[in-house]
Amino acid sequence: MRKIWFLLLALLPMIGKAKEGDWGYAQVNFIKVSLADKWSILSRSQITFRDDFSELYFWYADAGLAYSFAPAWRAELAFRHAEWDFGGGWLQEERPMLNLDWFGNVKGVKLNNRARVEYRHYTWRKDDWRFRNRFRAEFPWKLAGISPFIEEELFYGYNRGAIEMNWLSAGVQYKPAKRVKLKVGYRWIAIRAGNEWENRNQLVTGLALFF
Repeated sequence: MRKIWFLLLALLPMIGKAKEGDWGYAQVNFIKVSLADKWSILSRSQITFRDDFSELYFWYADAGLAYSFAPAWRAELAFRHAEWDFGGGWLQEERPMLNLDWFGNVKGVKLNNRARVEYRHYTWRKDDWRFRNRFRAEFPWKLAGISPFIEEELFYGYNRGAIEMNWLSAGVQYKPAKRVKLKVGYRWIAIRAGNEWENRNQLVTGLALFF
């Protein structure tokens, strides 16, 4: 219990940013279907609202084929279809992706680092390559089966030649069944707008299914 409170207190500076910028909401879904010989099919989907939860402006769905080539390593080739609505109708983006995941465990803390290279083909603007790196730590401390996690993800765009965005997230997760995981958390988004940085806030919920 003390460890959970210590983690929450350490994250108070991040929560303080919530008073700045727009509030939004994202529902993230993840499905993993295990196949024979270390292969698996992975699928992700998301819907995102902005303007204080009032406007649905982004969604995506993807599917990928993954191979665990070592106990701590997994490679995945995936394809994502995404759509954006900035006020003039839905615009499409197609996104082939290559993911490389590392998994670790330090004194019961589950660690995951995912490096991603994605090619972004747009219907309304110049195509772009983007590199993303996400680090996640899931802590073993539990209260009524609920445990905390933290996550950080960095986005680097090759057209701009600079970091475009950074996500810092914290929340809790719960497994109501062996193959089901639920998450809820807060995400502080720092996004580059021209030469300036803007703060945005998201309430994020997640559902993960394992087969």
